[in-house]
Amino acid sequence: MGKFGKNLLGKLTGSDKSCCCGPSIVSIRTIRVDDKDTNVAGLDEEFKKHFEADKTPENIDAEELMQNLLKINVIPEKEFENFKTAILKEYITYWQQNKH
Repeated sequence: MGKFGKNLLGKLTGSDKSCCCGPSIVSIRTIRVDDKDTNVAGLDEEFKKHFEADKTPENIDAEELMQNLLKINVIPEKEFENFKTAILKEYITYWQQNKH
């Protein structure tokens, strides 16, 4: 694997070492944003992290969630607020399906 591939793999897996030895798989989830299907990388992992930290839909840190998603997703600035709204709606569904 070339240097570019290792760097990209490192960004996708969150590995600073960019090693290809046993990388984590990053999920891709399709959500609706402005009546369009949009693929979002790493959404399931972010939701799980926030859920395990006991973040309800009312107390989730939306800015932290979005900043983490921006690390591996390209979101046009003009679509950011609609994207954020769609992500938070998805988290409500995720939380309701996984709460005890």
